[in-house]
Amino acid sequence: MGPLSFSSVLLMIAALQGPGTRLTYRIRVIEPAAVTPRILASGAVSGPLDSDMRLTLRTDTAEVEALFQVTAFGDTVTVAGEFLTRRLVGQSRRGLPLWEEDTYRRLVRMTWSDTARIYPFGTSLAPAVARRAPWVELILERHFAGGEARAGEQFELRDSTRDLSIEAVVRPRRARIILNLVRGDTVSGPRPMDLVLEEPARVVQLVLKGRPTTLVVSLTRPDPARSARARALALDADIVCLRVSQPAVLQPLGTICGRLNNIARQLPLPTGDTLAATFAWPGPR
Repeated sequence: MGPLSFSSVLLMIAALQGPGTRLTYRIRVIEPAAVTPRILASGAVSGPLDSDMRLTLRTDTAEVEALFQVTAFGDTVTVAGEFLTRRLVGQSRRGLPLWEEDTYRRLVRMTWSDTARIYPFGTSLAPAVARRAPWVELILERHFAGGEARAGEQFELRDSTRDLSIEAVVRPRRARIILNLVRGDTVSGPRPMDLVLEEPARVVQLVLKGRPTTLVVSLTRPDPARSARARALALDADIVCLRVSQPAVLQPLGTICGRLNNIARQLPLPTGDTLAATFAWPGPR
């Protein structure tokens, strides 16, 4: 079979990311106990099929941050985990804590609705430490969804003395953008639009005090994260950027970046006006 064309790859990605299938991570964090294992926390993260899950476990002497990603192969699924760990290994001569940092990656292939047991702190611990180290039970499910919807999270922490959290990580493919022009205490009427990442730029006209301003806008991804931790944990996965320019002018006026959290962000324009852009998740379709 010959190599796939670029258009074929795009169609495959669209099929994977499109509405119709929803992924759910079901998770339990369990701690060994004298009689029976004890559940410290349980929860679920759900979203489109390309959703990831971020897990954080912290104790007085150790910290684990992990990002789980899945790749579906028919009736089976491959789970990839990127782990960043910090362990307290002692004290300096001045009494300051000394931490050891490590990164590693794990892969496991399983069937849907099967259970994978994951040891976030590793399996090569000292026996006394291993007996107290919690593990994670992870179940992956998929089911039909009538339309594309944003990610959801449910989490129950049963031991308030522990620092545990899970978070859905979804890379948006489109966004709802609301644009306004601002000058002093005067604001133009809002101009909402749905933009798709990397689609051709669109022309928009905003009117403030009877004076029209024409802009060219497009939606892009932010520059790659600089730190290894941010890249491994996809800390900027839900950030999008609005590139703003003028018609027939190559040099852009600027770029506004932010999360889809309904918070307005501003960009000063050469005209003396300020462009306010509010990023939000688009409605289901």
